[in-house]
Amino acid sequence: MSPSRQTLALARATFFADNDFGLDGGYDDAWSAAVFGTVPYRVPNPRIRGEALRLHDLHHLATGYATDWRGESEISAWELGSGGAGSTTYAWVIALWGLFTGLVALPKRMFTAFVRGRRSDNLYGQPFRPEMLGWTVGELEARLGVTERASARPADVLAFAAWSAVAVGFGLVSSVFAFALVSTAWLRSLAPCCPLSCPGATPA
Repeated sequence: MSPSRQTLALARATFFADNDFGLDGGYDDAWSAAVFGTVPYRVPNPRIRGEALRLHDLHHLATGYATDWRGESEISAWELGSGGAGSTTYAWVIALWGLFTGLVALPKRMFTAFVRGRRSDNLYGQPFRPEMLGWTVGELEARLGVTERASARPADVLAFAAWSAVAVGFGLVSSVFAFALVSTAWLRSLAPCCPLSCPGATPA
């Protein structure tokens, strides 16, 4: 079956399997695993994060961007170009951080994805609804107006410059928090297991 004719339910299940996201994407888990370089750590998974990821993952299916850091940066640029995240707070965090990291290493790919987004819509203006999973991938692409490539216009350049400035400011501030989070996880992995911190330990 052509990927565009698959239902989103089937395409998303394959997406979960290919990326080791579990059977349900982990949307409702209390914690979510993450990796910074080679350092694994865990982050809280509040409801607003799960809600954002339900729509964000459908964007992956519509655009074809991968889930490695390059693909996440590209889809972040696409989401900002296609209208931002509306009232979906956590999606703004995802998109701004993704554009920031992409600008450092892949500025041309960020611009290409952003311009592609400028010709599209995204799903962030509405809540996730289970009936969406009955759409086909092709139907989602058509609803959002997703195209493979788009030619840049002067207004696109100005918009990209503006969003890049916002993303850099956000990224510099967020980097301090991210460094603290990763450093804490790294130090905990090196620390000897004390009686009160070992799994299953109880106070004397």
